[in-house]
Amino acid sequence: MSKFYILSVILHGIAIFFLFGFTKDEEIKFKEKNTVVVSVKNRRAVSDNTDISSIKESEKKEETVVSQEKIVEKEVMKEERKEIEKKEVITKKKVEVKKQEKKEQKSTKAEEVYNEFKDQNRFLQGEDGIFTATSQDGIEYEILKEIDPQYPIKAKKIGYNGVGIVKVKFLVDIDGTVKKIEFISGESRFGFREEVEKVLKKWKFKPIIYKGKVIKVYFEKEFKFKKS
Repeated sequence: MSKFYILSVILHGIAIFFLFGFTKDEEIKFKEKNTVVVSVKNRRAVSDNTDISSIKESEKKEETVVSQEKIVEKEVMKEERKEIEKKEVITKKKVEVKKQEKKEQKSTKAEEVYNEFKDQNRFLQGEDGIFTATSQDGIEYEILKEIDPQYPIKAKKIGYNGVGIVKVKFLVDIDGTVKKIEFISGESRFGFREEVEKVLKKWKFKPIIYKGKVIKVYFEKEFKFKKS
């Protein structure tokens, strides 16, 4: 009887052990497994969602920053262009002002020069700005080389014994040479005029200066030929 009781107790103990022991282990294992899986999955999900949203936000921020930087660059470029245009305008204005000042200075100088001669009707101003005196009256001059004309050989050959008179007008240029020889009156035959023209081309004047300016001067001269 006692043996049967003891065996019964042992069997019941083993049964209870297996029943409660395995049940608890399974529940624990299941719970632990379930908890681990769920928690891990949730964590991953949360982690993944957080990463995607943060990436999107950072990308948006970067795009915003880039767009703002581009806007700033455009504004800076506009300002730089404006400054360059302003400088170009200022430079052009300065150049124009300088040109105008030079013109005014030239006109002023020309006016000053003209004022020196305008009270005398016998001065003419050429396109080159040089004044020409219509006569030598009142003007000092110096002849460096002067040659007298000889009695024409042609007149001697034909036996002409008269006095040959030739009145001529010529221009002394700024370098002192004789230009523009014009005959006014006098003997036109027997080579008298040719002789006058030949010697006048050899004449040389010192450059004529009047009131500080080199000028051209018209001269009139009468030549008389006497047979020796």
